[in-house]
Amino acid sequence: MKVVCKKWNTDDGLEDIQAKIYTEASGLPAQGWQIRDRNIQRGEDATRYALTEDGKPLAYVTSSVSDSEPGRANIGFPWTMPDCPPEVQKKLFKEQFEYLKNRDDIDRITTGIVLRSKIKDKQDKFFRELGFSDHETYYQYSVDFDVKETANKEVKGKAAKLRAKTATEGDIDLLVDLCMADEQLREAFTNREGFVSYFKDRVFPTRAPIILFDGDAAVGATAPLRTSPDNVNIPADSERIILRFRALKPGYDYAWERLLVELAKDCKEAGWTDVPILSSFGFSAEGPEAEAIVRMKPGFTAYEKFLIYRKEK
Repeated sequence: MKVVCKKWNTDDGLEDIQAKIYTEASGLPAQGWQIRDRNIQRGEDATRYALTEDGKPLAYVTSSVSDSEPGRANIGFPWTMPDCPPEVQKKLFKEQFEYLKNRDDIDRITTGIVLRSKIKDKQDKFFRELGFSDHETYYQYSVDFDVKETANKEVKGKAAKLRAKTATEGDIDLLVDLCMADEQLREAFTNREGFVSYFKDRVFPTRAPIILFDGDAAVGATAPLRTSPDNVNIPADSERIILRFRALKPGYDYAWERLLVELAKDCKEAGWTDVPILSSFGFSAEGPEAEAIVRMKPGFTAYEKFLIYRKEK
């Protein structure tokens, strides 16, 4: 078999190939449009692909360098299609791993194993054989909210004084401004045009967002998405409604509860009362206490395990 290897670029539709390989190999959903923007931010040297001579996908591996933790990089598992030769998988990973190890600005490399992956044990063995060891685990705490009960909840305090509005496409610039002001959302896309496309092409065709105003100022926004674990990697085993995005203007964290109530009202209006709203937050921890509490308490889920490789000094 003749194999063609290439790095990421924006013109070849490689994001769709990457999503196809990942979904096939891991059993978890992936979307090309999400991958594309992430890969643009990481740069062309961060992701490598193996294809057949006629362009059919075989394998890929991706990596990133941390902005928040100097000296740390992350590398993913070399995901493959069933017909990928083992030597191709090994070569692809080795090239990316060596590239990271040879960078003077990197002294440690981590990898994450999503614990819902159907080959998580194989991934764990693969990295441990390369010298990776336990680092930390990312946990999620998830809560289901009944649509009718939440829609009827009384919001008190400053959040009660905010005004809610169903957005129109004329509000897209307002929505983008909110997203770019939110520290957790501002880097979701590489530029403003990415956010505009997201709202115009994906959010509005499904369900219009809800915007909260403090006077004339937009201070928060969200939109519901009815989905399942087959379409979105959520910590649930059946269909849920999720906040497909959540944007809050700095200083308005207290508006989150109001956003949830307004979202529930919107879901009730849509007739989505048979499925709960899922909301969750995550945190990283290490040690036996965290592992034990997660096992003993409902609502907690071990979502992703991280291993670490430290370069020799």
